[in-house]
Amino acid sequence: MTLYRIGVGFQGIEKPLLGQHVTARGLHGVLYHVLKQRSAQDAAWLHGHDAPKPYNLTPYYDGEEGTLAGIRLNVFNEQSAGILYHSWQQVKQAGRELRLGRQSFYVPETTLIPGPTFSDLSASLPQKEVGLRFLSPTAFRQGPGHLPLPLPANVFRWPFRVWNAYASPDLLIPGDWLDWCRDNVFVTAHRIETAVVAISHKEPPFTGFVGEVQFTAKSSALLYLSLFQGLSHLIAYTGTGHKTTMGMGAVERL
Repeated sequence: MTLYRIGVGFQGIEKPLLGQHVTARGLHGVLYHVLKQRSAQDAAWLHGHDAPKPYNLTPYYDGEEGTLAGIRLNVFNEQSAGILYHSWQQVKQAGRELRLGRQSFYVPETTLIPGPTFSDLSASLPQKEVGLRFLSPTAFRQGPGHLPLPLPANVFRWPFRVWNAYASPDLLIPGDWLDWCRDNVFVTAHRIETAVVAISHKEPPFTGFVGEVQFTAKSSALLYLSLFQGLSHLIAYTGTGHKTTMGMGAVERL
C-alpha cells in the first residue's frame, strides 16, 4: 500500500484569500463540495468511512497577511487518492469557481506525488532519536476536553492506528508497541507554544500546541526502534491528534 500527497493550489478571483476569514470547517466543507460535484457516492463513502479516515488536510498560507495559497491532502490508500485527485482535477479543468465563505477562488494547479509504501516504512533503520515539527495546532482528546501537550504515546497513537488499518497483514505493528512507547520514549527537548485556531464561526476555538519536539527512546529493542522510526516518517502523512481532516495536527519530520 502506497502513501500519496496531493497538492491543490488556490487563486483568489477578485483578491487574495485572506486567512483570517478561513475556518477549518469551511475548508472541510469545500473539500466535500468538490467531491460531491464529481460523485455523491464517493463523497458519502469518504465522509462515512470508519476511523481512521484514509486522508488528512493541511492548509498552506503565504506572506505576512496569511494569504491562503492552497491545501495539501495526505492519503493512505490508492482508492482514496484516486477519488480526491480526480475530483480536484475536474474542478481545475473546468475552471470552476469555488467559495470559502464570502471569498471566491479557482484551482490553477493540482499535483499527485506517490510517497513511501508501508513496506518501505517497516524497513526503517532502528535509531533512538526522532525530531518532529508540529505545524498546526495539535491536541489530543482527554475526557471532555483536549490535552495540548506532546506526550509520546499520544503523539504516536494516530500513526500507529493508521499503520495497522492500512498496511498489509504481514506488516502489522505488535499490539503492545504503544505500551513500549509509553514506557520507553521521552521528550528530551522542545520549543513549543500554544496556538489557537477557529473551527467555525459558531464553535469554540481549537487550542493546541505548535513547535519542535525531540523524542528519545531509552530502549535497545531493535524491532520496536525500527517501528519508532517508521512511524516518525508515517506521521508526516497522517498527522496526529484531533481534527486532522480539518487541518489540525500537521507534522513534519526534522
